[in-house]
Amino acid sequence: MPLRLSESDIVRRSALLPAFPTVVNDLLQTLDDDSATIGALIQLVGRDPVITARVLSIANAAAMGGRNQRDLRDMQVAVSLIGLAKLREIVLTVALAEFSRESRMGSHFWAHSVAVGVAAQELARIGHLSQDFSLVCGLLHDIGQLWMARCHPLEFQLLRMSLEQDDGLDIIDAERQVFGVDHCAIGRLLATAWHLPASVVAAIEHHHDIQPPADKLVAVTHVAEVVVNALDLGGQQNSRVSNLAASACELIGLNWNDDLGYLFGRIEARSHYLSRIFF
Repeated sequence: MPLRLSESDIVRRSALLPAFPTVVNDLLQTLDDDSATIGALIQLVGRDPVITARVLSIANAAAMGGRNQRDLRDMQVAVSLIGLAKLREIVLTVALAEFSRESRMGSHFWAHSVAVGVAAQELARIGHLSQDFSLVCGLLHDIGQLWMARCHPLEFQLLRMSLEQDDGLDIIDAERQVFGVDHCAIGRLLATAWHLPASVVAAIEHHHDIQPPADKLVAVTHVAEVVVNALDLGGQQNSRVSNLAASACELIGLNWNDDLGYLFGRIEARSHYLSRIFF
C-alpha cells in the first residue's frame, strides 16, 4: 500500500533538506529586472565568500591565459574578464553545488542533474530563451527524488531496487505505487516553497510529460533529460524519460535531421567541466 502523503506533509518535511540557497532566487530576479545593474550583481556575489573566491579564481585563470601575471582581487575587473554570462553561471552552479554537498545524495544523482542542466542550457541557445533559467531547471528537475531519499529513505531504497530489477518499469508509476505521488509533483511543491519563478516550477513539474508543453522552458527541460539519457551521461539510468515529445522539439526549434554532433559534443564536454564544481 502506498504512503499517504498530503501536500502539507511534503512541505513540512522539506525542513529535513538543506536550506535552499537564496542567491539563486536573487540572481534569477535580476534577470527579470531591467533596472538591475552590474554593480548590483557584483554586490550580490560579494555576499557569499565561496562564490566570490570561485569567480576570482576563474578570472585569474583567464588573466594568466592572457599573460597577465597579477593576482586579481577586484570583482569589477574579474567580471570584465569572464563576462556577465559566465558570472551568472558560476553563481548558480557554485550555490547549488554547496546545496548538493549538504544534501548527502549520491553522486550519480547530481552528475545526472548537472548533465541535464548543461543540456538545457545548450538547447536554450537554439530555442532563444534564458540559459540561466534553463540551467536551474535542469539542475533541479529531479529534486523531488532528493525529498524522497531524505524523508523516506527505506521506501526510496526499495523503489530503486524495483527499478533496477525491472528495466521496463516506468519511474512515475513506480513512485506513485510506493509514495502515492511522483517526484515531479513533489518537486513542484518544493520549488513553490522555495519561491522559485513560476516558469521554473512548471518545468520541474512537467519534465516527464509527453503532451504538448505549455512553454519553451518545459520543453527544454524535457528534451534535455531525454538527450542526456541517450548520451548516457551521469549514469542515472533509473530516471530515464523513455518518450520524447515531438512537439517539445518543434517548440524549441530542434531538428533531428540536422547534424547535431557539435551540440552533443558541447553537452558532454561541458557536463564533465561543470561536474568538477560539484564533486
